Amino acid sequence: MKQKGIFTTYKIFPYLLAKYILAFLLLMATQAIFYFVNSSSFLINSASDALMIMLGNIHFGISTTALVLVPYFVLNIIPTGLRWKPTYKTISEVVYQISISLMLIANLADTIYFQWTLRRTTGDIFKYLTVGGDMGNLIPQFLSDFWGYVVVFVVLITLSIFLSKKIVLQPRKSYPKSLLRDSILSAVFAAFVVLAIRGGLFLQYKPLSPIDAGRYAQSNNTPLVINTPFSIIKTFSKQSSIDKVSYFASDEKLESIFSPISQPLCDTIATCENDSLAKTKPNVVLIILESFSEEYIGFFNRKGQSFTPFLDSLAAHSIVYQGMANGKRSIESIPAFLAGMPTFMDEPYTTSTYSMNKIVGLPQILKRHDYHTSFFHGAYNGSMNFDGFTKAIGVDNYFGMDEYNDPSDYDGNWGIFDEPFLLFMADKLSEFPQPFFSTVFTISSHHPYTIPQQHANRFAKGELPILETVMYTDYALRRFFEKASRTEWFNNTLFIISADHTAQAMDDEYKSDFGIYKIPMIFYHPNADTAFVSEHLVQQIDIMPTVIDYLQINEPSLGFGKSLYQTAGGYHIAYRSGCYQLIKGNYLLRFDKERFEIYNVVADPLLTDNMASKLEKDPKIEELKQYLKAIIQQYNNRLINNQLTIE
Repeated sequence: MKQKGIFTTYKIFPYLLAKYILAFLLLMATQAIFYFVNSSSFLINSASDALMIMLGNIHFGISTTALVLVPYFVLNIIPTGLRWKPTYKTISEVVYQISISLMLIANLADTIYFQWTLRRTTGDIFKYLTVGGDMGNLIPQFLSDFWGYVVVFVVLITLSIFLSKKIVLQPRKSYPKSLLRDSILSAVFAAFVVLAIRGGLFLQYKPLSPIDAGRYAQSNNTPLVINTPFSIIKTFSKQSSIDKVSYFASDEKLESIFSPISQPLCDTIATCENDSLAKTKPNVVLIILESFSEEYIGFFNRKGQSFTPFLDSLAAHSIVYQGMANGKRSIESIPAFLAGMPTFMDEPYTTSTYSMNKIVGLPQILKRHDYHTSFFHGAYNGSMNFDGFTKAIGVDNYFGMDEYNDPSDYDGNWGIFDEPFLLFMADKLSEFPQPFFSTVFTISSHHPYTIPQQHANRFAKGELPILETVMYTDYALRRFFEKASRTEWFNNTLFIISADHTAQAMDDEYKSDFGIYKIPMIFYHPNADTAFVSEHLVQQIDIMPTVIDYLQINEPSLGFGKSLYQTAGGYHIAYRSGCYQLIKGNYLLRFDKERFEIYNVVADPLLTDNMASKLEKDPKIEELKQYLKAIIQQYNNRLINNQLTIE
């Protein structure tokens, strides 16, 4: 009996093409959802920009759909009569729907995740999940919080099954007798699939890759062009995220432009030992606040809005700099703060193939100068591999959820609430020999944004869910400082207060590729008689050489930041979605290994005017281009050659 559908044929290849088109349209639907949910993160200046983004979506969508359906196509292009048999068709259909389900799940999940990372997820996500904590608890929580996306997925996959049944392959009375003809047709269809996967034959000479999104949009809009399944598949099998580069032929030329080796400000032991600061050997406590965007802190916010009354009061008695994060993920921040290592590749340094390289971090250097070192993180031990990495760079004692050992203060998702854990840290610091260097990484201002029941309805709820927990963590800091102020080590301690990365933004200023990295950078010493606000950029990777100079330690270090005592104005580097970024002086440069974008961050803070063509021959801009290329060459080649220590 002849079946009816919206498309009915007894020919296998038109049937497969119809199934391909259905999968493509479903992918495009999730791309549209991605845009509408995250539209506030993008700036489309004209209709021509929108058109190019749409064309890019089609280009990448054609490739992605073919990639995802490879298992299904393999089952159906083999010249055999089984393709018309009901059982074989059922097996093929199961493979088809599983392939589509994985594609839709990836794109919908990233629609949520993008709000924090502002980048498409790459193949490193599978390594990242294994070091992210107790996923058994977190996944049900995410499904509960974002149930709407589960509903969308169910609707889309139901639609896929329904429409797929309407694409009918009619049974044949007999299998075609010409095996040669069928084999030729199979080869032609296979060639079509390969052509689709590589992104065409005439549009580019090499197979389509994530970097090609830059052909359709400025780098801040490329996440709209690419899709997550493509990003994951194309980066999944990469053993090395970086390649050797040779922008500069000689080491002498390279070193003259940028060297990762920082010489100490205190250049002789004698002058150091005669200084009163060197004799007192101050303690240093680095406080890294989870997801604390500069925008949330009233001291920085020109509109007067604040969710951090304690930090505001502390900043008024501190030296405050323009803080800049070097990444958008927590796992990227610890190597940056403690070893001067940014993540200049798709995969976090600590999960990359280079994580076993020999490296010397700030704790190792300070230990050689009689400092006790410790690290506090209230999450599960093993979370993001912080315990393993910090031990490798010289941390004496790691304190996590296991060491806290009181499940009554567990937040139900990530670990111990900030208030009890910070008070626990204050007690532990009093047990350590002085001088000490200690780092704490808070956790409460992280999705799903829970606070202890005894503080329910105590803190204001702003327009973002995170803001209530920001106020809670600010309160926890107040309690920590109150307790610490009663200890004998407090008055001889420098506190550096910063953040791992930014979170969701409210104002446009904090949505640009400058604003998405703005974090607090507060230096507070109880006995200091100086307080001021500086426009100097201080990035996370600057902390290691800055602390070495502050403590007047006579030892060089290797990292990609510079001491704020030795630079004028500072600079900032970051990497996102295949694009390198440098901010120095008035200019922001983006570089995708082929093209530069150039913006004046002072005159154009929202980064709407790409001045690359206007400033192509400007000698100052050429100097900045060379500076960024020198950083890239030093980073890539030193990681590949395992040259992250000073000979």
